[in-house]
Amino acid sequence: MRFGFHSGVDIFNEADRLQVIAEMPGVKEDEISVVVQGLTLNIDTGEGERKVRQSINLGIPVKGTPRTHYRNGILEINLPKA
Repeated sequence: MRFGFHSGVDIFNEADRLQVIAEMPGVKEDEISVVVQGLTLNIDTGEGERKVRQSINLGIPVKGTPRTHYRNGILEINLPKA
C-alpha cells in the first residue's frame, strides 16, 4: 500500500495485534490523526491543501484505542485484536 506522500505502509499480523508502519517523511506529529471505523483504519495528515487521507482495510476486527508512536518520519500504530 502507498501513502499519499509517496511513502510505504506495511501491516504486520501479530498473535494479539495488528501493527501498521507508515513512512511519512515531512509530516509533523501534530498533523497526524489515526481513527478506526469498523474494519477501516483512517490516517489523516496535513492541513488545508496538503490534507491527505489514507484508508486501510484491516480485514480483522480490532478493539480499543490505537496506540501510536511517531519518530523520524515513521508512524507505528498498534491495534489490539478483538
